[in-house]
Amino acid sequence: MSGLAEAVSRLVRELGDAHVAALAEAYRGTASLSAATRAAARAAVPVPHHDHLDRLHRRWAECEGLPGSAVALALEAARSTWHGSDGPHVEVVVTGPGSHVAPVRLTSEVVGQLVDGATKRVTMVSYAAYGMPIVIAALHAARARGVEVSLILESPEKLAGGGGADAYAAFRVYHWPLERRDPPEAALHAKAVIVDSRDVLLTSANMTAAAYDRNIELGVLCRGGGVAAQVQHHFDALISEGVLERVV
Repeated sequence: MSGLAEAVSRLVRELGDAHVAALAEAYRGTASLSAATRAAARAAVPVPHHDHLDRLHRRWAECEGLPGSAVALALEAARSTWHGSDGPHVEVVVTGPGSHVAPVRLTSEVVGQLVDGATKRVTMVSYAAYGMPIVIAALHAARARGVEVSLILESPEKLAGGGGADAYAAFRVYHWPLERRDPPEAALHAKAVIVDSRDVLLTSANMTAAAYDRNIELGVLCRGGGVAAQVQHHFDALISEGVLERVV
């Protein structure tokens, strides 16, 4: 059984909460591992993680008579333990071609899940933000739930495209004024998505369709452990000290 437990733990570390829940639901109610169960599971998990999923299925097949409800419970217990430990949990996040060496999570997928799971506050930091109607819709949905949404950008001009500044009028938008830069040619080049001062995605990807869906981009998602709070406090301090200025 230790092989199955290890496979469950590895898969849970690779997947987001929504996919763990979908996978557990695909297993629940099945008497045993079958072709239909395998198909439902593969439909619930993004393709880059199918190697880990296949490893879990091989281990499950070694446990004769084990029902799907037991595997579903193992997934949920592993996810609960993963969230409940004290240290930060770090996951690799990419855009572009995947790698068989280290299956990773996609930028667009991670950002969508982060915003959808926000309950208090979302802060997005990016050099540019345009051409992202799905993300903008998720941000509007978060705001409708009472979530405070802020964008911190290089300049208002970097909102061009994808609806322009009007698409962001409902949010708090900050920039780094040219007259407050030393040296003047310095740029706001950081990219981050901070949720509830609990989770933070630190990434090379701008908030654009190309960066989220097509370019080769690399980032890390840190859950818990105080990392997100430190990043949020840093930008809050830049705002309170007047380094960053509100434009919308």
